[in-house]
Amino acid sequence: MDINVNVSKLVKPSTPTPSTLRNFNISLFDDNIPNVKIPLILYYSTPHKEQNDVQTNIFTHLEVSLSKSLSEFYPLAGRYTYPSSFIDCSDQGALYIQAKANFQLSEFQGLKWELKSDMLQDFLPCEINKAGGIDDPLLSVKVTSFDCGGVAIGMCISHKFSDVATFCTFINNWATRSQKTGNELEFAKYSPLFTLADRFPKPCQQLNDEIAASSSFVNDSVLRTFSFKGYAITKLREKIMSEDSIIKHRPSKVQLIVALLWKAFVDIDKANGQSKVSFVSQAVNLRNVLVPKAPENFCGNFVTLANAQIKVSKGDNMVDLPLLVNLLHDSTNKTRSGSARALSHSEKDYGFLSKPFLERLKSITGNSDVNVYTFSSWCKFSFYTSDFGWGKPVWRSIADMKAPQSVIMMDDEEGDGVEAWVHMDKKRMCELERDLNIKAYMV
Repeated sequence: MDINVNVSKLVKPSTPTPSTLRNFNISLFDDNIPNVKIPLILYYSTPHKEQNDVQTNIFTHLEVSLSKSLSEFYPLAGRYTYPSSFIDCSDQGALYIQAKANFQLSEFQGLKWELKSDMLQDFLPCEINKAGGIDDPLLSVKVTSFDCGGVAIGMCISHKFSDVATFCTFINNWATRSQKTGNELEFAKYSPLFTLADRFPKPCQQLNDEIAASSSFVNDSVLRTFSFKGYAITKLREKIMSEDSIIKHRPSKVQLIVALLWKAFVDIDKANGQSKVSFVSQAVNLRNVLVPKAPENFCGNFVTLANAQIKVSKGDNMVDLPLLVNLLHDSTNKTRSGSARALSHSEKDYGFLSKPFLERLKSITGNSDVNVYTFSSWCKFSFYTSDFGWGKPVWRSIADMKAPQSVIMMDDEEGDGVEAWVHMDKKRMCELERDLNIKAYMV
């Protein structure tokens, strides 16, 4: 099963970016983010018949609509400059690759996980863990057509410019422009608002993002998916809420799966004789925290971290799952309420807003007695229904991000379950796959 690249080019905005927009300043929140890439691959079944004569035309069609979207998302056609910390918007272009797979989409979907996971990187336009070069595009796209007529759209976007919400706004803008039925109201809905740097400018003092980025990537991590169906999550919720009165809220599906995985990680640490602090960071979208609520097309990184930790002691004492659920709930609530105050104050509390990132960075780089786990929920985002004219994706994936002890959570096919994409070293991954609590609730 091979994928052959036919064309690789740089796509520029359809309308040149004015010189007045040449320098795009990053915000406080962009500055807190390491210079890495966010990957996403969307898979579509055979397009409608009237578009099928376009196995060649489909590449041109997507290229033209991408060029139009880049006129609005003009920083994505630029280059990030370090250490000046701004984006040079000189329309250098986004990388656009056209490729052909010599197999059908259904054949790929039917592969065993080990074979399928090895191929995921082939649908992406570049290596995920390589970012920051002076000529490195902020957006790279690879469109792969299958023998059946289906299409995979693999994308890597710079995390220095975009969080997942912004990524979705861009995808929907591009998808809407690719549809024959796109209209001005839909275009306006997905037109970006670039006001974060004006409202929350980057301070003079910077985080050492090079350390944060380099410490995140290793070569011995592996990627596995753990699928938890909605009915199993309901069963877990009922069990936790009935057996211990300390749970005073209804845990979300994401909170339950984070707690379940965190407990497994702690148990693995204990089984290996480790006596460390177990530190968990959860990404929190601040658009719903800001008062009044920020619009969905509020673009840039507008996220913070909710950090929680627990001391792992030697011995036979097992970590209580309801305790972890409460720790996660309290840390998220504290972060949301504190961020709301810090964001609404006339003089923005930069110390509070940067503190969670500094805590995590310190735990990763300066303390061997801490095991750090990072969770990011991609549930309920709009890319699950992004329609380029062929209906919603039949599947979506990331690829191995070489970021050990990190977890990306997505909605499952039914929408009420969770797929956890877990990155971990091989030894600990084997232990995680044997964990009895994980096996009790996963498919």
